[in-house]
Amino acid sequence: MAKKHESKRNIEDLTNPETYDAIRYLEQTSARGTEGNDDSGLVICISLLILLLGCLGFMFTHWRLFAFLARV
Repeated sequence: MAKKHESKRNIEDLTNPETYDAIRYLEQTSARGTEGNDDSGLVICISLLILLLGCLGFMFTHWRLFAFLARV
């Protein structure tokens, strides 16, 4: 079971500049976390294109097979 974390510093003891520095520090790490996800849309589009081409190839193959069997 997780232990309850108790801060050694009281939040009331923080001054405004210390609070603003902490906020800026947290905002920088959250902004950096989204930079790596810029190309995820491209990966999704390419994956959907490959899936669509695979489905079309499957349908074309079966259409040709049924057309061949109908002639025989």
